[in-house]
Amino acid sequence: MFQGLSQGATLYILYKNEPRMEKGRVISVNTHLPQFNPSQPQAMFGGMVTDLNVAVGNETIPFAGLPATASVANFPDRGMFVSEDQGMVVNELTAMRDNSQRVVDSYEAHRALRDKCDALLLSLNPEKQKEMQNAKDMAELKGEFAEMKRMLSAVLGTKPKEE
Repeated sequence: MFQGLSQGATLYILYKNEPRMEKGRVISVNTHLPQFNPSQPQAMFGGMVTDLNVAVGNETIPFAGLPATASVANFPDRGMFVSEDQGMVVNELTAMRDNSQRVVDSYEAHRALRDKCDALLLSLNPEKQKEMQNAKDMAELKGEFAEMKRMLSAVLGTKPKEE
C-alpha cells in the first residue's frame, strides 16, 4: 500500500505510451485526508490519500492523491502506471500487450467491414458511382495510351519520352 512506503522505498513506474519501465526511489511520503474540492465532493469519501515524491535518475516526479490503501495507480494524462510491486507492473504490461494483440487480430475483420461499408456507400450514392467509374475509365485510357506509345516507339525504333 502506498501509505506503507517509506523514504528510500522502490516505486515502479511504467510509461505506457512508450512502453518502458523505470525504478524510482521514494524521497518523501505524506499520507493525509484529501482536501475538500467543491467540484468533486465525493472524493472526500475515498479515504486517506498519499502524496509521493520519487527520484528517477536526476528527475523528481511528484505523485499526488494516490489512494493510501492501494498498491497501484494510473495516470492516463501522463501515460504512467505506478506500483510498489513489480508483479503488478508485469500484469499491467501483459494486459496492454493482450489488448494490442486483440486489435492486431481484428485488423482483417475491420478491413473487410470497411470495404463492405465503402461498397454500400458507393451503391447508395449515384454521383460517387459516376465519379469512381470516370476515374477508373481515365486510368484505363492512360494505360492504353502508354501502351500505344510503347508500341509505336518499337515500330519506329525510337525511344519513348518519359512523362
